[in-house]
Amino acid sequence: MAKNQKAHPPARKGAARKKNVLVTGVTGTIGSRLAEALYYDKKVEIIFGVARGDKPYYFNQYDTRRFIYKNLNILRPRDLTNLFLSSQFKEARIDTVVHLAFFNRIYRSSDGESHHSLNVEGTRDLLDRCIESPTVTKFIFKSSDVVYKIRPHNPIYLDENADLNFDPDVDPWIKDRVDADMICQSRKDNGKVKIVILRCSNIIGRMVSSQMNAYFDSPLVLKALGYNPLINLIHMDDVIQAIRLAIHKNVQGVFNIAGADTAPISTFGEINRSRMLSLPSFLLGPANRLMRRLGMTRYYYSVDADRLKYSVLLDTTKAQKVLGFRPRSHVYFQDAAR
Repeated sequence: MAKNQKAHPPARKGAARKKNVLVTGVTGTIGSRLAEALYYDKKVEIIFGVARGDKPYYFNQYDTRRFIYKNLNILRPRDLTNLFLSSQFKEARIDTVVHLAFFNRIYRSSDGESHHSLNVEGTRDLLDRCIESPTVTKFIFKSSDVVYKIRPHNPIYLDENADLNFDPDVDPWIKDRVDADMICQSRKDNGKVKIVILRCSNIIGRMVSSQMNAYFDSPLVLKALGYNPLINLIHMDDVIQAIRLAIHKNVQGVFNIAGADTAPISTFGEINRSRMLSLPSFLLGPANRLMRRLGMTRYYYSVDADRLKYSVLLDTTKAQKVLGFRPRSHVYFQDAAR
């Protein structure tokens, strides 16, 4: 804690207890947006943000009695131990942890070990620390719909019980998400900490690192010849809404989170005024690799090969009934990264 930083004032007697929330990966796009939303949430007292690196300038606007930032590498057991034993953490009385520290870019085998460690081992170690903590009662993990197994005969809408993708040849980027998701599920009966897993559909928004952002941001958008699958896009505001509901509601379990906009992939291309080129499936991989070498796209076809052919939409009935989640924001492509 900085020398001029004071501990937060105690709650008034008789007042409803406010939430004290730890956010990992707080400097990321979702993390910084969530921190802002929680700072102005009257039901939240403390936001404790952790990430690797110095405190970004845009956090200086927040009162340090309510917003605490710590440079932390969750891969280091000593860092985690020091965090949970620190006076800052104890004084903040953290009751909710939102885990967003996940490497969200496609990676190759050459640099995969460190990213895999962050994604999987980091999630496991953090969750175990939360279960051991005397104050933490909820752990929220933002997962993704990429964990689901895609098959030609799947129902269009997948609920939370749909099969996950355990294919041994699946891209490491997807495998990490499945592994981290399963780690969270494996500890659901710990008896102390409620675990919430939010499986979100494709996020579109400014500075968001996502496959669909990269796909529609390409100067030439490649489409599978003979296929026009339905896709769902979710606005960042609705992702933040879902996380806030998970923080405040007395819930646990897995929830599908989808946006307000569903349409054939070609329709979104038209809305975005994309130049679309339909190619036979066997040519999409080589064409995408060539575009990446030329710096024309950040999109990886190998990760989404089946998604360019088969519709994968999320059944959000459970989120509507239990969380009270309903998407409120429509996607505008000028919001996406350019």
